[in-house]
Amino acid sequence: MQPRSEAGFTLIEALVALMIVAMVVIEYIGIRTTALIDATQARNCRLARELAEEKMSELQAGARETPPESGTEVNIERYKGFSYKIGVGESEVARLEGDVAANAAGENAQANDRLEWQHDRESYRKASAKGLSYTEYNDKLLQDDYQRKMAEEAPSADKFEEVAVVVYFPKMPPDYPDQKDSLLIKARLSTLALSGLTPKQAESVAQSKGQAATPESGASGGPASGGGNSGGASGNNAGNASSGKAR
Repeated sequence: MQPRSEAGFTLIEALVALMIVAMVVIEYIGIRTTALIDATQARNCRLARELAEEKMSELQAGARETPPESGTEVNIERYKGFSYKIGVGESEVARLEGDVAANAAGENAQANDRLEWQHDRESYRKASAKGLSYTEYNDKLLQDDYQRKMAEEAPSADKFEEVAVVVYFPKMPPDYPDQKDSLLIKARLSTLALSGLTPKQAESVAQSKGQAATPESGASGGPASGGGNSGGASGNNAGNASSGKAR
């Protein structure tokens, strides 16, 4: 009979050793996968904010030949799975904020109730500031159609609209296919900047409508900011990042 030191490993010892190695490898792969998912999510959030700020800067600079189509989703071809919406006017911005908040809350009923309460409280605050009742304020929002106002009023550097840019991007990891996260920033921009017209063109439009001519050019509020709140010419910009369920 051979001494124990020369007998080598038994089958059971070999299996136990293999099991330990397998557990270590699986744990390592899991950690690496989680790190990769976190890195991809962080990259998507950063890219979404950059894209939102880019679109907002275009609007602020008046660097569009035509006014934005409020509420229309546009795919971003250079980044697969990314798209954006521009909302103009209080009613459309409020609707987009509600969509983003609902996505962030997901299926959490308590979170949804809390967000609804916060939205109602904000509506009461805005209604009070305008000297309106809650019902009157909501009725006014329904009538606050940006395209109608643009058709009736000449663009002006002294008239402002609330504007939001929402970027939708792939959620990592998704609970089901095509699930999206969303990021929203908002600002108050002049109707002159939104129109895409030069001051002289806006003046001609004003004259054709029998309205006062637009004064100095001036496009909008200050540049949109990422990662929080920043000042604008007539209000604050707000950046809000949130995770959302599939739309």
